[in-house]
Amino acid sequence: MLTLISGNENILALMYSGDDFDFKNMRRNISERLKNFRAVINSEVAIKPSVFNYHVEAAERILLYNTLYNAMAWFEKAEFTELYSGNIFDKDLRQKFLENGFGVAADIDERENYCKWRAVFQKNSEHLSVNITTTLKCNARCPYCYEHGVKHVDFDETKIDALIDFIKRHKKNSPVKLNWFGGEPFMNPKLIDEVTRRLGELGFQFYCYAITNGNLLTRQIIQTKFKQWQIRGVQITLDGTAEQYAARKNYTGNQRDVFKKILNRISWLAESNIHVDIRLNTDRQNLRDMLNLIYILQTRFDGEKNISYYPAFVTGLQDKLTEAEKINFVKEMFHAVANSDKINITNRFRSFPRNIPCMRNDPQSFSVDVYGRIYTCEHLVGRAEKSIGTVKRLPQKINEARLEENLREECQNCVFLPKCMGGCASNLETGDGACLIEKYLIQAYMQYMCER
Repeated sequence: MLTLISGNENILALMYSGDDFDFKNMRRNISERLKNFRAVINSEVAIKPSVFNYHVEAAERILLYNTLYNAMAWFEKAEFTELYSGNIFDKDLRQKFLENGFGVAADIDERENYCKWRAVFQKNSEHLSVNITTTLKCNARCPYCYEHGVKHVDFDETKIDALIDFIKRHKKNSPVKLNWFGGEPFMNPKLIDEVTRRLGELGFQFYCYAITNGNLLTRQIIQTKFKQWQIRGVQITLDGTAEQYAARKNYTGNQRDVFKKILNRISWLAESNIHVDIRLNTDRQNLRDMLNLIYILQTRFDGEKNISYYPAFVTGLQDKLTEAEKINFVKEMFHAVANSDKINITNRFRSFPRNIPCMRNDPQSFSVDVYGRIYTCEHLVGRAEKSIGTVKRLPQKINEARLEENLREECQNCVFLPKCMGGCASNLETGDGACLIEKYLIQAYMQYMCER
């Protein structure tokens, strides 16, 4: 057995702790659980394979990854058979199985303990995250936009006081995260100016992230305003190379060389120490062109530490991809890139298990639209019937109900549950696939590793 990523001891210790985990004394509690876990490793306890093991077979060996404990290792076929047969005679091998989580104590119910752990973390959240829709106006006309049909107006300035009061009421001990959203958020920079100024005057610690097409950014905005607004990162979507990108974005004003313009702005951001997440919106129409885009990004940004990119599969269209097509496309991406860390694959393999899928089930995360209405998801802004309250009045019971989990049966028994937690409910409601990108990245990367 050749270990590539060791199992996370803290996660393993928590899974062995049952339902008496003390969140307030987390550091001491984990230390005590680690002692218990290490005692298990050195005992003669009967073991069984983890229910969160996922494997891919290569020609002569097997690549195994545990989606809960993050361990990854190459197994000889005899070792794999030994793990799953339960007849483990090699003491050292048995210990490796346990300390990485590939094998667990036979009396442990991993799914039940994971469920208990999630409940504890959900109820003890110490963050506040607010998506603020500065405007529903946009200078692009993407065919897949989920804001079709909403009225294109700016944030109602009479609601700013209530927005600030809302943040004051819900703030916890950690810095507030503000996500600037639209439409195109930088079509209304006055709101960003006002909110960040007032939070600063109140002495609030906060930091910001922006979801933008990047078209309106200038060097001056990046070098002066971003520091004032405390923007640390942005997401910019690319839909293909120059011709494909221009056609799909369909910007107003018949702009020329728009693809080149956006790449330049990505460079300016990275040079100013702003991290850029490039979202690669993919469907069957632009599938081949997206691989050409990967080569362009690799040539231009491979040595830039502040730039990473990841695939996102477009929903709501007839040209959406099947499960197999998604995995094959991501695998081709890995074959195309020289440095797989540009797709953040290492972070995804090592990430802490999810206790919620997204902000929808987080009672400390909110999306605020231009009218001051509150939503559980940014996909819903501008649609009054989907709101759960306003910045002036948010019923506590309605907000707390977001903690309730309604996992589908297929999700409850899925090996990727710790990485996905049921996925995107908004996509599911529209008939699209709910699974998060981690599911496809993990499968594709492991297949890629086995083909090398």
